[in-house]
Amino acid sequence: MWLWLRYSRHSWHRLPVPHDSPQVHASGSYADRILIAGDGAATGRGVITHELGLPGYLARAVSARTGRAADVDIVVSGEMTAAKCLRAIAGLELSRFDAVLISVGTVEAVAFTSAAVWKQELAELLDRIDTDAAPATHTYMLSIPYFAPRHRLPPFLARATDRRVRVLNHATHEVLADRRDVRFIIVGHTTWHEASGAHTYEVWAESVAPHLAEQLAPHGDEKPYPRLEKLHEAARQAAVDRLGAVSRDGDTVLDELTSRARAVFGTAFAGVTLIDNDEQTAASTAGQFNFRVPRDESFCEMTIRRAEHFAVEDASLDPRYKHFGSVVSAPRLRFYAGYPIESADGQRVGALCIIDTKPREFTVDDSTLLRLLAQQAQRRMWELSAAPGAD
Repeated sequence: MWLWLRYSRHSWHRLPVPHDSPQVHASGSYADRILIAGDGAATGRGVITHELGLPGYLARAVSARTGRAADVDIVVSGEMTAAKCLRAIAGLELSRFDAVLISVGTVEAVAFTSAAVWKQELAELLDRIDTDAAPATHTYMLSIPYFAPRHRLPPFLARATDRRVRVLNHATHEVLADRRDVRFIIVGHTTWHEASGAHTYEVWAESVAPHLAEQLAPHGDEKPYPRLEKLHEAARQAAVDRLGAVSRDGDTVLDELTSRARAVFGTAFAGVTLIDNDEQTAASTAGQFNFRVPRDESFCEMTIRRAEHFAVEDASLDPRYKHFGSVVSAPRLRFYAGYPIESADGQRVGALCIIDTKPREFTVDDSTLLRLLAQQAQRRMWELSAAPGAD
């Protein structure tokens, strides 16, 4: 098997895999957060962007069923085993996800891993998720797909590998027997390792999405209760330090995004802010407004405590904010709306915000548009932090 994977011109190791942003989005408001981790279908072999892989199709399929947005974070590798997946998610804040989808076992199958080793490593992975995820987080485990009959493996290798797949899938059932909080999703034959795999990703997403959507309660037009989350300040501040360093000298692309937000919403001011230690600073601004304010008088401080947008339609009438200096004195702010910006490891570091001196209504359509612009600003911040010499 090792020789075939290394030297065969039909080996799926020769296929392209996505190297774009490790996050995909389906448009809308009140996004469900989904983590996909593993190998196999999650890797995206045969396509060059996660939008055309399982993450992209799954985000859109789930969103179509819930009527809400979907954000899918991606932690995948062509060599991901259960043990490596455990290490890969160790630095993630799993409590921020509504659903965790694990797709591992393919590497173990082609390596003919024993059932005992598989059960131990899978149990350790699921234990970590159970410990670190929020009580309301739903966990899903994809079965290991069979390789026959649609494959290019030599027949004797395909038969041997599928026998191992059968053994490992049975072992997975045994591991999950007492884990009522983990749902096992059976997948059939697959062409994920073929160049035309994009169609398979769509088919898989359509079969997986109903399981997720069933437990991610749809809200329709009803405004959901805001999800307030505890901030892990040390990790968050480390992320702010990294992003703040690369944005200190300004960036024309980020400035264009900020100006676009101000123009689209017709507000007096807009900014990309960072909540830094005890104050709010700005990586980009539009309009003559001093965004450097104490953290305890920052609207964006409230934004980063949510996984969704935060809006105040008239601050002068809100007892929580009417005492803020920027509300009482010039420029006498009235309206604020912001959407959180995250670092690559999921720490909410600041916000894209729009601010006005007049009260105004903030609609669901407005929140959808603000979310889209915030994601563009977030992506640009990531690009800046990943650029050579960023540190």
